[in-house]
Amino acid sequence: MKQRRAWSSRAIIAAGLGIFGVGSAGMSLAAEPATDGVAAAAAFVLFTESEAAAWNAAEPKEPKDLSTRDLREDNSAPTCHSIPDNDADNPQIRIVAPTLGKSLTAPLDIDLQFVPTGSAPIRPDTFRVCYVGRVTMDLTKRITDRVTVSEKGLLVRGAQLPHGRHHLLLLIADQRGRLGRREAVFDID
Repeated sequence: MKQRRAWSSRAIIAAGLGIFGVGSAGMSLAAEPATDGVAAAAAFVLFTESEAAAWNAAEPKEPKDLSTRDLREDNSAPTCHSIPDNDADNPQIRIVAPTLGKSLTAPLDIDLQFVPTGSAPIRPDTFRVCYVGRVTMDLTKRITDRVTVSEKGLLVRGAQLPHGRHHLLLLIADQRGRLGRREAVFDID
């Protein structure tokens, strides 16, 4: 009985974290090899309706106060809670597609362009994409398992998002540790 309960607990936790890689419709999220930075051909589930509902209903366990993070000191990558020091000198993230501010239909392509400032190149390894609800979840690996992030950006084809309004946070840093941050709201019909 204890073994069954322990296995059930691990399965529930793994499903919540997306470890098994199966969405609510039974579609596999298993990673395909990274491509040349352009796109993976097949549609995939970025997150499920049940995940979005859970992330928007659960009480956050992390502190609500967010502090500024300087990435220059330890050459580290941002987290979903990192905030830029000074927006004027930070790299920018342009959302080329989809066009935000209108209703969208999934699956959709997500085309991001990174714009460095000055002579400091973008560090692709610092890219983060986070779902922002009452609980913030890091979705980066779900994208980076499918496409390669380059200094210029990334293109994801066929991202499946459930119906509803979804708030995503995009982060990227440059070689000098300056952090670019972009928020995006996806309204899916």
